[in-house]
Amino acid sequence: MNCEQKNHLAMEYEDATTKFSHAVTELRRKMGVSAKEAYERLDRAANEARAKSEQARLALDQHIAAHRC
Repeated sequence: MNCEQKNHLAMEYEDATTKFSHAVTELRRKMGVSAKEAYERLDRAANEARAKSEQARLALDQHIAAHRC
């Protein structure tokens, strides 16, 4: 059985985790070599990306639990 909603949610989760990974990579790359304000901006972006990744995972998990797919 192929569930289009599950596939969509899985793609959203994959996209969110990729963006989180890139944000953390950029944060680590700039650590210790950028101005405090720039570092704080990158830190906020990484935290926002983490939160979106967690939300996407929860949406996928909830869908799977509710629809058993």
